[in-house]
Amino acid sequence: MGPWNPAPPEPEAPEPKRRDSRARRLLLIVALIALVAFLALYVVGARFTLREVTYDEHSVDLEIIEPLPPPVAQPAVPPPPKSSTGPNGEMLRHPEWVKQPAPDFPALAMRRGVEQGAVVLRCETLATGQFGACEALSEIPAGAGLAEAALAATRQARVRPYSIDGFETDSEVTFTVRFRMAPEP
Repeated sequence: MGPWNPAPPEPEAPEPKRRDSRARRLLLIVALIALVAFLALYVVGARFTLREVTYDEHSVDLEIIEPLPPPVAQPAVPPPPKSSTGPNGEMLRHPEWVKQPAPDFPALAMRRGVEQGAVVLRCETLATGQFGACEALSEIPAGAGLAEAALAATRQARVRPYSIDGFETDSEVTFTVRFRMAPEP
């Protein structure tokens, strides 16, 4: 052991860490402010636009993965009698086909692999035997162009109009147009 020294040891001088940590904090704050200012300027100056995409059914190749549901069988409705007696004894003659609609099988249905289908139409029959306004009530399978083809075919179709005591008048009929792809020769 060495001699006893009654004087306390001299305190060491503090290191200038405070200045260094203040300078680091100030540098960090300035960097954050610069980053936020840069991002704000970028967002303000940026133009955000949505990309417009158009589709054309002729340029899109579709592959149907799930099979189409089978057509729902329409219950067979017996044709109304050609003539009957009304509630007041008048003679009624119900519409009859003179020329049934014969639609062409739609190309869209062929491209989609549809081989058969059915469209239920409700049409106004005019006293002249032509069809007036028609609407498609159902189309199986939907979206294959069958309804449009059936509606177009009613322009050439003719009926013997509804008559009351021999006077022909307008009426409304509901009927089904069935589609079946012709077999290849």
